[in-house]
Amino acid sequence: MLSLLIRQKVITATIISCILIVILATTAYILAADRVGREYISPKISKSFADIFQLQLQQDPENIFALQSLSNSMVQHYKVQEIAFYNIKNERVIYACSNTCVHNLPDSFNKKVINNGSENNPDRHIFNLQSRTNTLSTDKDNQTSSYLGTKPLKLVIIPQNGLAKFFYADTVSTALVIVSLSTLLLFFLYNCIRFWQRSPYKRLLTTIEEIQSQPDDNIRFDLNDADTAKLCEALNTLIIINDDRKMTLMKEKEKAENARIRAIRLSNETRTINEKLASEITIRRSVETQLTHTQSILDSIIDSMPSALFTLDNNGFIIQCNQQAADWLDCERHPLVGKQLFNYIKELTDFNDLIRQSLAENSVKKIERLKLSLPIGSFPADITLYPLKDNNLNGLVIRIDDISQRQKIEEVIMQTEKMKSVGGLAAGMAHEINNPLGAILQGIQNIKRRIQIENDKNKEIAKSYDLDLSSMIGYLEQRQIIKFLNNIQDAGQRAASIVSNMLQFSRGTQKQLSPTHIKDLIERTLNLARADLELKNIEIQLANIDESLMFHCIPSELEQVILNLLQNSAQALSHYQPNHPDKNWVPHINLSATQDNKYTYINVKDNGPGIAKDVRRRIFEPFFTTKDIGAGTGLGLSVSYFIITAHHNGQLDIESKPGEGACFTLKIPNQPLLPK
Repeated sequence: MLSLLIRQKVITATIISCILIVILATTAYILAADRVGREYISPKISKSFADIFQLQLQQDPENIFALQSLSNSMVQHYKVQEIAFYNIKNERVIYACSNTCVHNLPDSFNKKVINNGSENNPDRHIFNLQSRTNTLSTDKDNQTSSYLGTKPLKLVIIPQNGLAKFFYADTVSTALVIVSLSTLLLFFLYNCIRFWQRSPYKRLLTTIEEIQSQPDDNIRFDLNDADTAKLCEALNTLIIINDDRKMTLMKEKEKAENARIRAIRLSNETRTINEKLASEITIRRSVETQLTHTQSILDSIIDSMPSALFTLDNNGFIIQCNQQAADWLDCERHPLVGKQLFNYIKELTDFNDLIRQSLAENSVKKIERLKLSLPIGSFPADITLYPLKDNNLNGLVIRIDDISQRQKIEEVIMQTEKMKSVGGLAAGMAHEINNPLGAILQGIQNIKRRIQIENDKNKEIAKSYDLDLSSMIGYLEQRQIIKFLNNIQDAGQRAASIVSNMLQFSRGTQKQLSPTHIKDLIERTLNLARADLELKNIEIQLANIDESLMFHCIPSELEQVILNLLQNSAQALSHYQPNHPDKNWVPHINLSATQDNKYTYINVKDNGPGIAKDVRRRIFEPFFTTKDIGAGTGLGLSVSYFIITAHHNGQLDIESKPGEGACFTLKIPNQPLLPK
């Protein structure tokens, strides 16, 4: 539709409108005719049929067969669907139906049923017929008539309300003729209007062609035609405006040419200046790039330092800080600028005089092993004060170093050196004690063997002296001499065990390391200690350990170490339980194991009383114990420490706070290393 010309669109729209109007008019005519037939003609025809039946009843009221034949003739030859007669008892006595009916009339008379539930139905007509004599009644069996009284008959007629077929055919034909004539008339009128409309526009096109072909500025459009007068006037005005624009354009071209000449001259001057500026900008960019690169390197170096750096002015306000400083204070770097450092690190307040002295003397000052309490936690630190040697800026740089790891290393070194010294001493003492201790144990065994009643040699000698061995044994037991001998033997065996541990502690031989599953090792050790732990009502909590984790160790020695740690924790928990304020407190020991690329970590952690700081420093020393006299030798943890450090090149660390339990950590290389 969009691709059609305007005249084509007009013709198409007009024809479609005419067709729609004719269709609507024809439909309205048919509906009106149908209504007239239904509401006027059909009642008249039904009344005529009722008059015929009334006439028949007047002539021969007892002839039911004549009424039936007349009804059949009407439904066959006239536009009647159904006919029914009802007697005084509302019984249907006569019925006739066309071939196309659907038997709507009932066997007994009911006005609402006949009218499809309504009081009046225009498609169904009910008449009361009077007979000359009595009302007709029919016996269905013998088809005989009888007189039942003076009552009228009811006649129901359902006519065929549809119009004749020729009516519809004639109506449609007439509509088509009207549409055809209307189309021809419209086409004729369109051509006339088109001719009248195109004449002025043809004159316009002729004038436009003249303007295009002839360079004459005096040609104008004709204003005499009323249809195009306004359009021609607008075109003439446009021509005048165009002429004015041509004059203006020529003047502007002259100005533009003059400006172009000036621009060329200025461009040459500008080019020279730009070349100089470009050279200066290149040099400046190079310098800025170098400065930026240098600043970036400096910032990266400062931020990558493990130390916290603060730059302060003379009044103690923060000018700059590195990322480590911000991380320790648990905040962003920007908000720290302009704030007092003493508000964040309270411990520096005690060294305010030292800071002023460093600024006044322009000398480096140092504060060692200061305990700091920061948002990330508490730790010892070394603090160094560096005055700024800049004429334009007065202040100082404060460097704070966390020495927690260094202190641990120093303690390990001191412990190692101490162990070496003690190990040499223990070896000498063990050799010196071993000989007389062996003689004592041997003497006790000889004494006990020579007082045995079962020994034949003893019997023989006792008989020679007329001595009763049973009486002698009774005397010894009565005087508790045998008990004293057993006590001496037990003490000697305990001393022998101490000497054996001392020798093992001092022995530096390296045994063969073998690959071992961590989980299997821990489970074997738990099996050894489980009975004792359960007897003391201590709960064992074993973390989920991957069965595939392996490392190199001496299994028997490592089992001994873990067993020593479990026994120490069990003893601490058993003594702590009666004094615990919480009666529902349950003692437990947690065992866990983890592994990274280099090391295996085995943790033994309890919820006991914890270990004081002064005790932790000496806990791995030989013969050092916090247990009661005779309850321990003080060598268990020392031997364990020696096994881990000397035989496995590992570490044995402890973390504990009073009241929060203790955690022993075994750090062992996954692969075998050379002895330390």
